[in-house]
Amino acid sequence: MKFLTTLALLAPLVASRSVDVESLGPRTEKVSYDGYHVYSIRAADKSEAESIEKRFASYHTEVTSRGFEVAIPPNEVRSFNELGLNARLLSDDLGEQIRREDKAPVYKRWLHKAGHLPDLSWYQTYHPYEDHLQYWDDLAAAFPKNSKKYELGLSYENRTIYAFHLFGDKGEKGNKPIILRHATVHAREWISTAVLEYWAWQLINGYKTKNKEITKFLDYYDFWLVPFHNPDGFSYTQTTDRMWRTDLNRNWSFEWGGEPGTGAASTNPCSDTFQGLNPGDTPENIAVSSLSNKLGASRKGIRSYIDLHSYGQKILTPPGWTCNTSQYPATLPRMLEVAGGFANAVQAFDSRNETYQYGTGCDIEYYSAGNGRDHHYGAYGADHSWTLELDPVTSGQGGFVLPPENIWPVVQEQWAGELWLLNNVWKN
Repeated sequence: MKFLTTLALLAPLVASRSVDVESLGPRTEKVSYDGYHVYSIRAADKSEAESIEKRFASYHTEVTSRGFEVAIPPNEVRSFNELGLNARLLSDDLGEQIRREDKAPVYKRWLHKAGHLPDLSWYQTYHPYEDHLQYWDDLAAAFPKNSKKYELGLSYENRTIYAFHLFGDKGEKGNKPIILRHATVHAREWISTAVLEYWAWQLINGYKTKNKEITKFLDYYDFWLVPFHNPDGFSYTQTTDRMWRTDLNRNWSFEWGGEPGTGAASTNPCSDTFQGLNPGDTPENIAVSSLSNKLGASRKGIRSYIDLHSYGQKILTPPGWTCNTSQYPATLPRMLEVAGGFANAVQAFDSRNETYQYGTGCDIEYYSAGNGRDHHYGAYGADHSWTLELDPVTSGQGGFVLPPENIWPVVQEQWAGELWLLNNVWKN
């Protein structure tokens, strides 16, 4: 009864934030989050957390395994506190957290020697979108005989979506098993971009220096890396709204829309989880799925797919679209065994002793349909298909706005996990 009463109290607060969709135009001014309070709300279970999340649909929210998190504007903090929710304050100024990211220096390419790998100082801070494009070109230039850049298509705002192919001694057309990695599907999850860049740096550096382990991987696998699934959104978070999100990860065609009544995706265009008008209809997913279709149909197929996200420190396996255990993969025990090994490798490397949960998306996260991991398992039969939710655990530790000083430790510990995964998949 208390929960229902709370939902009733929420109605006026949420109604005050309703908008006329028809009146919305492109935003030009930069959004300020100064004074925004971030709260963690404890719910009795995942279902209750999802119900509260729906009531706060017009706020910046995140359902986590530990509850539900929401950012409240300063002029609504008092009203929020009067609701009597079981809420804990994580941050009293989201804007201050964001300003710590704004000190990103220009990529000093003039100090970079042509044909050499970029300096690791890149991972000390965040960077503008254009610098990321140059960084990937510099990575490829340092590996000219064993890499190729592909244009997959154009985004809604006509930015090119790229994929990078890294390969070993059999050349570009070696027809080997596929390792596929995606990043920056959700615009505000900047750490995902850095992690994929570091993985590419390590693969290239290892092969160039004749590291036996890395050489083995590149000679046996084809690596395909898509660093910016959502380039428009990423650019928008840098210029206009740091917390912006639209959800391309509800638009994949496999089990698009999910089961009725589960909230696995939304038909509301203003929702953070809008599924699109039709399966796979966004220009970004049309571009990226063209590559996945090709790789999934190849003779050796996709062995491992990881979609990098933040935050929550979780490894999510299929399915997310259903909690019906009869629909769970027959190979789920093996998937969880490998996910557990990855989690242990990250924790063993990490001096901060961070732990990662692992399990099906539905069991440890929430319903989500039309996501990349379900699609790459269901449509292409990828042996290990994950969503990897990176650091931190909560908004109190940064959330989507991970402090720049955490980039370096995060990319290193994630590489430890990736190394373990590649070794384990290779042995089996």
